[in-house]
Amino acid sequence: MAAAASEKSMQWLFFSPSGRISRQPYILGWLFWLVILSFAMARILANENNQGALMIWLVLSVIVGVAATASTFLITIKRLHDIGQSGMLALFIFLPVVSPLMFLALCFWPGQAEANEYGARTNEPSGTL
Repeated sequence: MAAAASEKSMQWLFFSPSGRISRQPYILGWLFWLVILSFAMARILANENNQGALMIWLVLSVIVGVAATASTFLITIKRLHDIGQSGMLALFIFLPVVSPLMFLALCFWPGQAEANEYGARTNEPSGTL
């Protein structure tokens, strides 16, 4: 089980706080959820007059919204780890004024090239549980 937790996978990328990720996977992770949520919103707007389909898309969008919130929080933790900062700073992503500034900073701030306390290499799980 420990070996499975330290393998690189989509589950690790989106739903694990361990390890580090660079700028590109961070931006792509946010874009992935933006596209999924935009599709759900488009389906809601397309089914305004169909109550059955509207309810299904509303429920699905709430489920996807919760998953997207958790996932973006976790990839933000890994991005902070890549620049050598504590994952606790990811809580600032929930503050309305700070969130866009933090997102932009994490998109442009380069990670540490050398190993740090959160992992030996970027875009890898930490290897320790």
